Amino acid sequence: MNWDAIGAVGEVVGAVGVILTLGYLAVQIRQNTAMMTAQTVQASIDATQRVLLFRAEHADVRSVLRKARADEELNRDEFELLTAYLQAAFMNFQARLQHNTRGVFDASVNESYEKILVDYLEAQYVQRWWGYARVLYGDAFREHCDQIIERLNESEDGSLVNWSDASSSMGADKSASRND
Repeated sequence: MNWDAIGAVGEVVGAVGVILTLGYLAVQIRQNTAMMTAQTVQASIDATQRVLLFRAEHADVRSVLRKARADEELNRDEFELLTAYLQAAFMNFQARLQHNTRGVFDASVNESYEKILVDYLEAQYVQRWWGYARVLYGDAFREHCDQIIERLNESEDGSLVNWSDASSSMGADKSASRND
């Protein structure tokens, strides 16, 4: 066997090694991307659950949300509580929109978040708050929420969910009904 043949065999072996390495790296990147996507979705869901649990665990938050929904006057502390709650909720919605734009959320997860955002934005007190707070959020999210509000205000349809009926049918008294 001459040196040219040995060199050719070495080149083939090297090329096969490069192809196998690239294949291995492609599999690893795909697995890592799937894991990062799952972690991002879970972190977003966890953040949303924290906001919802905060409302569920704190009667003062529920009380303020009911007062806001009923157009009752809020004192300064209640206003601060409402503002902080809505800011936390809307930061989650903004993150969800960014994740969806980047293709991180699948359609069903995004659809649920979008419906919940619409449910929030149907409330007049949320629309009033948004009129002031919208400058705190990114351009894409501001435009998205503004478009939702515009569609809601032009629509003849009722609310996405009638929380008063749901509350009554589940045996809750009027003072405990939702949309908070």
